[in-house]
Amino acid sequence: MINIPNLVTILRLCLVPVVISYLLAGDHQKALIFFLIAGLSDVLDGFLARRLNQKTLLGAILDPIADKTLVDSIYLLGAYLELLPKWLAVIVVGRDFLILLGFLCLVAITKKIEVRPTYLSKATTAIQVITVVATLAKIPNLNILFYLTGVFTVLSGLHYLWLGVQAKKRGA
Repeated sequence: MINIPNLVTILRLCLVPVVISYLLAGDHQKALIFFLIAGLSDVLDGFLARRLNQKTLLGAILDPIADKTLVDSIYLLGAYLELLPKWLAVIVVGRDFLILLGFLCLVAITKKIEVRPTYLSKATTAIQVITVVATLAKIPNLNILFYLTGVFTVLSGLHYLWLGVQAKKRGA
Protein backbone atom coordinates (compact mmCIF):
# COMPACT_ATOMS: atom_id res chain seq x y z
CA MET A 1 0.00 0.00 0.00
CA ILE A 2 1.36 3.40 -0.99
CA ASN A 3 0.92 6.05 1.67
CA ILE A 4 2.75 9.22 2.70
CA PRO A 5 5.47 7.46 4.76
CA ASN A 6 6.11 5.03 1.88
CA LEU A 7 6.35 7.92 -0.58
CA VAL A 8 8.97 9.55 1.67
CA THR A 9 10.90 6.26 1.63
CA ILE A 10 10.68 6.12 -2.17
CA LEU A 11 12.00 9.71 -2.26
CA ARG A 12 15.01 8.52 -0.23
CA LEU A 13 15.65 5.82 -2.82
CA CYS A 14 15.50 8.47 -5.54
CA LEU A 15 18.12 10.55 -3.70
CA VAL A 16 20.71 7.74 -3.97
CA PRO A 17 21.68 8.55 -7.59
CA VAL A 18 21.80 12.26 -6.70
CA VAL A 19 24.28 11.64 -3.88
CA ILE A 20 26.32 9.30 -6.10
CA SER A 21 26.39 11.85 -8.93
CA TYR A 22 27.76 14.56 -6.66
CA LEU A 23 30.35 12.18 -5.22
CA LEU A 24 31.48 11.22 -8.72
CA ALA A 25 31.69 14.91 -9.62
CA GLY A 26 33.89 15.50 -6.57
CA ASP A 27 31.35 17.83 -4.95
CA HIS A 28 31.42 16.40 -1.44
CA GLN A 29 29.52 19.34 0.02
CA LYS A 30 26.45 18.78 -2.18
CA ALA A 31 26.74 15.02 -1.70
CA LEU A 32 26.69 15.64 2.05
CA ILE A 33 23.66 17.94 1.82
CA PHE A 34 21.63 15.39 -0.14
CA PHE A 35 22.84 12.57 2.12
CA LEU A 36 21.59 14.57 5.12
CA ILE A 37 18.26 15.20 3.39
CA ALA A 38 17.97 11.46 2.77
CA GLY A 39 18.79 10.84 6.43
CA LEU A 40 16.10 13.27 7.55
CA SER A 41 13.63 11.51 5.26
CA ASP A 42 14.42 8.29 7.14
CA VAL A 43 13.46 9.95 10.42
CA LEU A 44 10.41 11.53 8.81
CA ASP A 45 8.99 8.36 7.26
CA GLY A 46 9.22 6.49 10.57
CA PHE A 47 7.64 9.37 12.46
CA LEU A 48 4.81 9.67 9.93
CA ALA A 49 4.16 5.93 9.87
CA ARG A 50 3.75 5.91 13.66
CA ARG A 51 1.93 9.25 13.93
CA LEU A 52 -0.53 8.56 11.10
CA ASN A 53 -0.84 4.89 12.08
CA GLN A 54 0.28 3.93 8.57
CA LYS A 55 2.81 1.18 9.22
CA THR A 56 2.73 -1.26 6.33
CA LEU A 57 4.58 -4.40 5.28
CA LEU A 58 5.70 -2.51 2.16
CA GLY A 59 7.17 0.22 4.35
CA ALA A 60 8.86 -2.34 6.61
CA ILE A 61 10.55 -3.83 3.54
CA LEU A 62 11.25 -0.61 1.60
CA ASP A 63 12.75 1.32 4.52
CA PRO A 64 15.78 -0.94 5.10
CA ILE A 65 16.23 -1.32 1.34
CA ALA A 66 16.39 2.48 0.97
CA ASP A 67 18.75 2.77 3.94
CA LYS A 68 21.10 0.06 2.77
CA THR A 69 21.07 1.22 -0.84
CA LEU A 70 22.12 4.69 0.26
CA VAL A 71 24.72 3.65 2.83
CA ASP A 72 26.20 0.75 0.85
CA SER A 73 26.45 2.85 -2.30
CA ILE A 74 28.38 5.51 -0.45
CA TYR A 75 30.71 3.00 1.20
CA LEU A 76 31.43 1.28 -2.12
CA LEU A 77 31.93 4.51 -4.02
CA GLY A 78 33.78 6.07 -1.08
CA ALA A 79 36.24 3.16 -1.12
CA TYR A 80 36.63 3.43 -4.89
CA LEU A 81 37.29 7.17 -4.60
CA GLU A 82 39.65 6.51 -1.66
CA LEU A 83 37.53 8.53 0.76
CA LEU A 84 36.85 5.48 2.93
CA PRO A 85 39.03 2.45 3.62
CA LYS A 86 38.36 -0.48 1.29
CA TRP A 87 38.36 -2.92 4.21
CA LEU A 88 35.57 -0.92 5.85
CA ALA A 89 33.46 -0.96 2.69
CA VAL A 90 33.89 -4.74 2.47
CA ILE A 91 32.75 -5.14 6.08
CA VAL A 92 29.74 -2.81 5.75
CA VAL A 93 28.50 -4.18 2.42
CA GLY A 94 29.40 -7.78 3.32
CA ARG A 95 27.35 -7.59 6.53
CA ASP A 96 24.35 -6.24 4.68
CA PHE A 97 24.68 -8.94 2.01
CA LEU A 98 24.85 -11.68 4.65
CA ILE A 99 21.85 -10.23 6.52
CA LEU A 100 19.84 -10.14 3.29
CA LEU A 101 20.86 -13.69 2.41
CA GLY A 102 19.97 -14.90 5.91
CA PHE A 103 16.64 -13.08 5.79
CA LEU A 104 15.76 -14.67 2.44
CA CYS A 105 16.72 -18.12 3.75
CA LEU A 106 14.56 -17.68 6.85
CA VAL A 107 11.61 -16.50 4.77
CA ALA A 108 12.03 -19.50 2.46
CA ILE A 109 12.13 -21.90 5.42
CA THR A 110 9.52 -20.33 7.70
CA LYS A 111 7.29 -18.61 5.11
CA LYS A 112 7.13 -15.64 7.49
CA ILE A 113 8.27 -12.12 6.72
CA GLU A 114 9.46 -10.35 9.83
CA VAL A 115 11.61 -7.23 9.68
CA ARG A 116 12.74 -5.95 13.06
CA PRO A 117 16.03 -4.10 13.47
CA THR A 118 17.85 -4.65 16.75
CA TYR A 119 19.18 -1.90 19.00
CA LEU A 120 22.71 -2.94 18.07
CA SER A 121 21.79 -2.69 14.40
CA LYS A 122 20.35 0.79 14.91
CA ALA A 123 23.50 1.87 16.75
CA THR A 124 25.60 0.38 13.93
CA THR A 125 23.63 2.29 11.31
CA ALA A 126 24.06 5.49 13.32
CA ILE A 127 27.83 4.99 13.51
CA GLN A 128 28.00 4.16 9.79
CA VAL A 129 26.08 7.36 9.00
CA ILE A 130 28.28 9.45 11.32
CA THR A 131 31.31 8.03 9.51
CA VAL A 132 29.87 9.03 6.12
CA VAL A 133 29.01 12.53 7.37
CA ALA A 134 32.46 13.01 8.91
CA THR A 135 34.11 11.74 5.71
CA LEU A 136 32.06 13.97 3.39
CA ALA A 137 32.61 16.92 5.73
CA LYS A 138 36.34 16.23 5.31
CA ILE A 139 37.05 15.97 9.03
CA PRO A 140 40.70 14.91 9.40
CA ASN A 141 42.06 11.86 11.24
CA LEU A 142 39.07 9.55 11.09
CA ASN A 143 40.95 6.29 11.70
CA ILE A 144 39.44 5.71 15.15
CA LEU A 145 35.94 6.28 13.74
CA PHE A 146 36.68 3.87 10.87
CA TYR A 147 37.76 1.16 13.33
CA LEU A 148 34.77 1.81 15.61
CA THR A 149 32.45 1.53 12.62
CA GLY A 150 34.12 -1.72 11.61
CA VAL A 151 33.82 -3.22 15.10
CA PHE A 152 30.14 -2.27 15.47
CA THR A 153 29.37 -3.58 11.99
CA VAL A 154 31.02 -6.95 12.69
CA LEU A 155 29.33 -7.26 16.10
CA SER A 156 25.95 -6.42 14.58
CA GLY A 157 26.47 -8.97 11.81
CA LEU A 158 27.39 -11.67 14.34
CA HIS A 159 24.34 -10.72 16.42
CA TYR A 160 22.04 -11.11 13.42
CA LEU A 161 23.67 -14.45 12.63
CA TRP A 162 22.99 -15.62 16.18
CA LEU A 163 19.37 -14.37 15.97
CA GLY A 164 18.90 -16.16 12.65
CA VAL A 165 20.17 -19.45 14.07
CA GLN A 166 17.85 -19.06 17.06
CA ALA A 167 14.87 -18.32 14.77
CA LYS A 168 15.68 -21.36 12.63
CA LYS A 169 15.83 -23.56 15.75
CA ARG A 170 12.39 -22.26 16.84
CA GLY A 171 11.03 -22.59 13.32
CA ALA A 172 9.76 -19.04 13.72
